[in-house]
Amino acid sequence: FKGEADPEVADHWICELEKIFTVLGCSQERRLSYAVYMLVGEAEHWWRGTHHMLTTRGVVMDWECFRRMFLEKYFPECVRHAKEVEFMRLHQGGMTVSEYALKFEHLARFYSQAIAEAWKCRKFAEGLKYDLKRVVVPMAITEFPALVEKAKVVERLEGGNRGVKTVEGPSGSKKGGNQRKSYDRPQPQQGGPVIRQPSGVVGGGGQGGGAALRCYRCGGPHMIRDCLHTENRCFRCQQMGHVSFNCPARNRLERSTQRADA
Repeated sequence: FKGEADPEVADHWICELEKIFTVLGCSQERRLSYAVYMLVGEAEHWWRGTHHMLTTRGVVMDWECFRRMFLEKYFPECVRHAKEVEFMRLHQGGMTVSEYALKFEHLARFYSQAIAEAWKCRKFAEGLKYDLKRVVVPMAITEFPALVEKAKVVERLEGGNRGVKTVEGPSGSKKGGNQRKSYDRPQPQQGGPVIRQPSGVVGGGGQGGGAALRCYRCGGPHMIRDCLHTENRCFRCQQMGHVSFNCPARNRLERSTQRADA
C-alpha cells in the first residue's frame, strides 16, 4: 500500500489483508509484521512516525492498534459516514438491477447498524424503479439473492414488453408506428377558386368571372344605394335630369326616321 488518496483503496487493502490472514491462520503479532512489510512510499513513512509516537506513549503495538490507526489516517469516520448516507439514499435510478445490486451491497458494508436479511430486502425493493417495485414488493421476498434474481426477471420482461409496444405501435394501429389519417385537401369549386373581388365587381364563382356593377341612376360603377347623385342620368345622351326612355335625342331620332319613311 502506497498511501493512495482514495479512501476506498485503503479500506479494500485492509479487507484483503484480513482475508489472507484468516486463510493462513496468522497470529496477531505476525499480522502486524506482514502488514507493515506491505507498506511502501508515503504509507511507510507515515507508519514509522506513528509507530515512534505510540511507542513513546507506551501503547502496545498489535494488529488491532495498527488497523485502528491506519483507518483513522486513510479511511476516516467522516468518509464512512458519507458512505452510510449514500447507502440510505440509494435508488436504482438509471442503473440496471445488476448494477444497482452491486452498488447496494458495496455501500451496505458501511452501514453502522447490524443489517437483518428482511430489512435489507425491504430497503433494496423500495429503491427499485416503480415499474419493478410494484411487481416485486407485493411478493414480500425475505432472501436477498432471491429478491435480486426476481427483480432481474421482472426487468427483462418489462423491457420485452416495451420493445413489443414500440414495434406494434399504439393501440388501434395495425401496422405499427404513428399512423395518421390521410388529409383530404379540399377541392376548389367548379369554375375556379372563389376570389374576393374588388369593390364594384360582383363575384361570379360559378361563372368563372364577374359583371361590372352599374348604377341605374347615374350609370356609375356602384350600386344605386351608394350613388351620390340625386337626379337620373340618361344612358343614351349621358345628360342628367331624365332617363333614356324620355330622352329628347331619342325623340328627335324617331321623328327623323318617320320623315324618311314618309
